[in-house]
Amino acid sequence: MARLAINGAEPVRTRPFPAWPVFTEAEARSAAAVIDSGDWGHVSDAPGSKVDEFREAFSACFGVDYALPVTNGSVALEVALRNAGIGPGDEVLTPPTTWVATNLAPLTVGAEPVFVDVSPDTYCLDPNRIEDAITPKTRAIIPVHIGGYLCDMQRINRIAERHDLVVIEDCAQAHGSKYQGKLAGTLGQFGCFSFEKSKLMTAGEGGMVITDDRHLGDLVFGFLGEGGKQRDAVFAKGRKENAWNYRMTEVQAALLLGQLSRLASQQKQRAANAEYLTGLLSAVRGVAPLPQSPEQNYFSYIFKYDADVFNGVPKATFMKALEAEGIPLFSSPSHQPPAYRSPGLSLPGKDFTHVECPVAERCFNDEAVGLPATWMLLGGREDIDDIAAAVYRLWEHRGELESV
Repeated sequence: MARLAINGAEPVRTRPFPAWPVFTEAEARSAAAVIDSGDWGHVSDAPGSKVDEFREAFSACFGVDYALPVTNGSVALEVALRNAGIGPGDEVLTPPTTWVATNLAPLTVGAEPVFVDVSPDTYCLDPNRIEDAITPKTRAIIPVHIGGYLCDMQRINRIAERHDLVVIEDCAQAHGSKYQGKLAGTLGQFGCFSFEKSKLMTAGEGGMVITDDRHLGDLVFGFLGEGGKQRDAVFAKGRKENAWNYRMTEVQAALLLGQLSRLASQQKQRAANAEYLTGLLSAVRGVAPLPQSPEQNYFSYIFKYDADVFNGVPKATFMKALEAEGIPLFSSPSHQPPAYRSPGLSLPGKDFTHVECPVAERCFNDEAVGLPATWMLLGGREDIDDIAAAVYRLWEHRGELESV
């Protein structure tokens, strides 16, 4: 008789996990007020502008001088690179365990992404490998806080300072995560965020660049489209630059104000549930959650899978069986190959077939299993119990799993 859902047994879980996004009537009223006003596009310093209100709230939350709302997270990276003066002939160090936008952004400004392998402990950019990748053309590093797990920013910043490199944090999956008490996005010269539909704050789309006055210099790309007091303050620092229109809409900002108001409380709930889940999984041989912090926010909850303990069953089979038990899995980094193998990076004249990042390959092929923590870790203890029960079932019946 089958004991696993993938072979026809009743799955551990048949009901859905908490829905995402989370929103309240207040957000609906705020968005409706924008719609009723007819002022859907942002005009800076206009009375009641939601974009201005969101920008000021985000800046205050992160304790930075400038917050620039933009159309999406990919644009946020481009704007940061341009403000940092990165362009043709420059090299930018990036990790492979990320959505390909991180690596495309340097190409967008004419620079070259240089892939640096990741740490086997966190799947984030490995500081031990950075200096070997630095050349006279290297101008910047983009550490990615994958899944909300924080890069070793202390070491990365030391290396960057030693080699006069700009640090641009990709925080698309790390809203509200902290490193040594400081929020992700405030640890380098620029912090970039995404508000895409799956992210820890969302308006369906949108992005944000944050920076401090001392990091901005005289490069102000992107502020021209913003207008108003912030633009004028930046322009007063130096020369004006041409810029595309990367503005966020008023409706997006109205939604994001509500999202920002819940960021801290949701972080605490996810962190508590992650700690509880880790305690439960400690009883299961062959799975090992990545190191965690109570200050971390979770876009994905990642654990390592050891096929040897599961009688040699490949990770792909384990993941299919876990999904059959009613536990959804997430693309990053479970299903998502290293970015240098992404079709999205197949550009004319660009060849990344020579790139080799063994830890990133092992992460994708053999080890990393990610759960969509954005919403899964907002449930109750019974939801977390089901996740652990499904993993335990696969271990307990690993002999049956071999036949799949």
